[in-house]
Amino acid sequence: MQEFVINIIKQNLVDIIWIVVLFFLGKLILKLIVRRLALMVDDGDDEHVSQKEKRAETLGNVITSVGNIIIYSIILFMVLNVFGVDIRPILASAGIIGLAIGFGAQSLVKDFVSGLFILVEDQYGIGDRIKIGSFEGKVITITMRSTVLKNEEGKVYYISNGLIKDVINMSKQKKSQK
Repeated sequence: MQEFVINIIKQNLVDIIWIVVLFFLGKLILKLIVRRLALMVDDGDDEHVSQKEKRAETLGNVITSVGNIIIYSIILFMVLNVFGVDIRPILASAGIIGLAIGFGAQSLVKDFVSGLFILVEDQYGIGDRIKIGSFEGKVITITMRSTVLKNEEGKVYYISNGLIKDVINMSKQKKSQK
């Protein structure tokens, strides 16, 4: 088995090097995109983090997550191709499998759509103090699927975005009272 792997590596060394180069290039481009987004909204005030900066950080996290999924998927297909696995049937069946998963994972789709609206409507961002149902705390993470809150006692709450009906944003309330 070890000789088999060594022979494949010797025969496909150039392809393997290209895969490694493309992986790091993809990760670099992703970092540059997120950094550019952060620079576009930076107002230069280091003391106070603006709503735009919080929103950019949140969107940066989402872009990084989605970008990583895309990069790892492409690299996986490239590696499978190097090892002689025909990826065309995998790619062709992805649409059918995606449809089946879509029907089976309606709550996951609901979470993603709700997460998209939370980000687009700027309902809250990282660092905001919010109340969702009976949970109250500071937003520490927002993904397309869930929101993570941390209260004063240090308890961490993971809330699926699809379950979020009403949100009270105490951070925006304080800013409007000033």
